[in-house]
Amino acid sequence: MRATPSRLLATTAIVVLAAMLGACAHPQPEATTAPDRPQSTPSASATPTTEPVATEPTATERAGTGVATPPATVELVDFETQNGTMRMRIPADWTVEDNSAITVQGDRHQGWNNELWFAAPDGGGIGYSDGHWDSVGAAAIETVVTEQVPVGHGLLAAAWWQRYEGDSYGVGVAVVPSLEEPSHVFRLGDGSRLRSLAFHHPDVEQGFASREAAEAYLSSPAVALALDVMATVEFAGDEDALPEGVGVEHEGTTYLPYTTRNGTASFLVPREWTINDTSRLGTNRAGQQVWENSVTLEWLHVGPMLHYGDSEFTNIIEEWEWTRGEVRPTATDGWQAVSWTLGDSVPNHAGEVGVSLTDLGGTVRPADNVCSERMCRSFASLPTPPHWYREAGVDGPEDFFGSAMEERLLTVVASLETHHDDPTRMPPLGG
Repeated sequence: MRATPSRLLATTAIVVLAAMLGACAHPQPEATTAPDRPQSTPSASATPTTEPVATEPTATERAGTGVATPPATVELVDFETQNGTMRMRIPADWTVEDNSAITVQGDRHQGWNNELWFAAPDGGGIGYSDGHWDSVGAAAIETVVTEQVPVGHGLLAAAWWQRYEGDSYGVGVAVVPSLEEPSHVFRLGDGSRLRSLAFHHPDVEQGFASREAAEAYLSSPAVALALDVMATVEFAGDEDALPEGVGVEHEGTTYLPYTTRNGTASFLVPREWTINDTSRLGTNRAGQQVWENSVTLEWLHVGPMLHYGDSEFTNIIEEWEWTRGEVRPTATDGWQAVSWTLGDSVPNHAGEVGVSLTDLGGTVRPADNVCSERMCRSFASLPTPPHWYREAGVDGPEDFFGSAMEERLLTVVASLETHHDDPTRMPPLGG
């Protein structure tokens, strides 16, 4: 790992972090200070490094900001994301709030997103994310970079101020790809992920009334310390890597868990499939607002593979001639996943194949729904011509049973796990 920069750590004092840590005029999308975010400390196995610093107090000209005598040393420890794609050295007295998780990306595939908040004792700190998001702010009239530190990967840790309409001033302290138009978002090479590594504090989110106040803030030792910490960042490995133990490996396929937006159920989805969630707010027969989940799982080269839905209503289907394949229990007692092919007497669908959720044990063709007291659920593929699955070695109905495609479909449907049967429960805000 690259040696810690000593520009600040060996030559200047550190202002107490209260009211000084963090300098982002525009907060990172998705709250990084959620009260229920899990907290952790830097890696216990890391070897702390104590860096000497000057101990003279440094005054700041920013109105309303107090100054105190800084500590004599800054102890740094190593940190690494759960999937090993980012490493950085942070002060030992900072905590790490880790909200990283599997999420649906912008391309509708599931993947691992790192979302971290390196929290200083005063509530400020550094935020890092590497998901697929973007942020658009007001256009600046003037931008001036006041400090820059090379990071590697063609990036810089920079501090800058921007003047906006009405002579208001915002500040930024972040890793940037360019000094011409610094922003809080960057990519590595030709990677697809939008990353952000930015230093901010709620005390400066509203910006400054003058250029002098903005520059005084950006020239403070606290901002310089933040730049030095960000300059220790290293990126490594596959940007789409999964942490160890995340996902399920089964017969050469990686499955990732997906949960419906209001938490009624969860199930596994092959990593290469996409998720099209068209769930919506509805009204039941009693006039109550209910949430109706509707999730289509698709394979790019084939099309829709399975559909999950839940609501208070049930559907009635026509009874068709069919042949049962395999019956496999689900995570919910009494429910099964069953594969099938339709008989020759079925109009327009003879010989088509599929997998469905059932509570009938495969004794008759699965109904479209299985119901509890308050909610009905369906989880099934549409009747599908076998040649649609040719990439999985299927040409006819006889090839479907025992095929890799039947195994995938059965694995997904059989992974269904229910969590609650309350259709009036809404998704969390922003979910």
